[in-house]
Amino acid sequence: MRRHPHTFGVRLSLLLALLGLAVLCVPRGRAQAVPAGEEPVGGTNPADQPLLGQTLGSSLTLNQGVNAINAENQSFDRFGLGLMAMGGAETNFLGTQTNQITTGFMQFGADAGVQNTTARTQAFLLYQPQYNVYPSFPEINNYNQRAFGSISHALSSRLGVAVSGTAARYLSLNQYLPQTLGIGGINVIIPTLGSELLQDSFEITNGAMVVQLKYLWTSRITFSGSLTGGYFLLVPVDVAKTSALYTERIISTGATFKLGYLLTPKSEVGVQLTPVYVYGLQPNGHEVAVTAQALYSRQLTSTIQAQFAAGPLFLHSTSTQFGSVQALSYAVNAGVSRRVKQSQFSAGYSRALLVNLLSPAIVSNSFAGSAYLPVHGRWIASGAASYTTESGSTNLYGTGRVAGGESQIAYQVRHKFQVFAMYSIFSEKFSAPNSPPTIGFTRNQFSGGIRFNLGNPMTSGGYE
Repeated sequence: MRRHPHTFGVRLSLLLALLGLAVLCVPRGRAQAVPAGEEPVGGTNPADQPLLGQTLGSSLTLNQGVNAINAENQSFDRFGLGLMAMGGAETNFLGTQTNQITTGFMQFGADAGVQNTTARTQAFLLYQPQYNVYPSFPEINNYNQRAFGSISHALSSRLGVAVSGTAARYLSLNQYLPQTLGIGGINVIIPTLGSELLQDSFEITNGAMVVQLKYLWTSRITFSGSLTGGYFLLVPVDVAKTSALYTERIISTGATFKLGYLLTPKSEVGVQLTPVYVYGLQPNGHEVAVTAQALYSRQLTSTIQAQFAAGPLFLHSTSTQFGSVQALSYAVNAGVSRRVKQSQFSAGYSRALLVNLLSPAIVSNSFAGSAYLPVHGRWIASGAASYTTESGSTNLYGTGRVAGGESQIAYQVRHKFQVFAMYSIFSEKFSAPNSPPTIGFTRNQFSGGIRFNLGNPMTSGGYE
């Protein structure tokens, strides 16, 4: 069983995080007066604006699913250093349909971040290492890590630019949701091919970078463009399965061009063009997806925004196994979100491109949501969930679904000390077209733990 090369992993995560630094958040003005801002926020009180770390998932969502509780919850004012320890048990640990044993685990993690804000520039960096211990299965003890960062700069009152990035290296254990990289109107989903824990777990290394420019053409017209690049490496931990059938090495690139018109201070319409190209190094193959969408967004309240996008979707796949295949479908994205300091939630739906270079491109339906809400006094509730379905006669799996989620209740004992309880579930199920048996499993995890904040206190959800 291979172990993670710690030194290489640390350097990789830090390097990619520093090169690609995750959200466009320069100081906002009225009605998109500052083009580097994300969207108009109505009459939100500046004191209620989300902290920079809380908006991590708004422009680059890759690696948000490594732990279902989003990294945007790990926010802070200037700098932060937190330590976490937890323990619990997992059902169906091996991920099989027959030998469904329950075993214990321990997890130790940290959150370290800094940010710097000036009148025109904001920079943010967050690094999260984690070590997982399984007393009954010491051969799969593993060290995970991920990093996020962003730097945004207002070149003038009309022009803003930002660079954001993320990187991660972790052992999947088939308990993490698929990797999802959003590029404009297309979500690119990279699944693992394994089914059972010890036999088919994957060591995953990935990184992504987004460069974005936003220009305020007139007081009502805004143009934005972005370039996105991502790299995915999935290697089975079972050395007997290091063949091309199991190892995945994928490069994903894309661009987004958006023209928006502000109908009113609270509503915007526009058009968006998104071309995406996926290059499979192993297995070999190519996938192209292009969509042109009509956009509409509205500020429902001073803090809640809804958005919708729809348009045709063209798909073209080329692989050594299936040759060249073309398809015409449609792309839809819809969502609602609330993002203010100490209280936020989001929910959305999208038709996504599921990358599987062993078969032609597959369009799937994906639902996702997250919440971070103060309940009462010192209590904080948070959670996240994702559900993805796929189908198609040309798909090797035929039909299937992958779902997972995590919920947490925490109590802020003191300003820098928190106790919490957590429940998570992961489930996958596939039915092969030429094979009657259904492949899949469900795993539950129950745990509890403590957190300490040693630096500037991180956001504590209503307890300040």
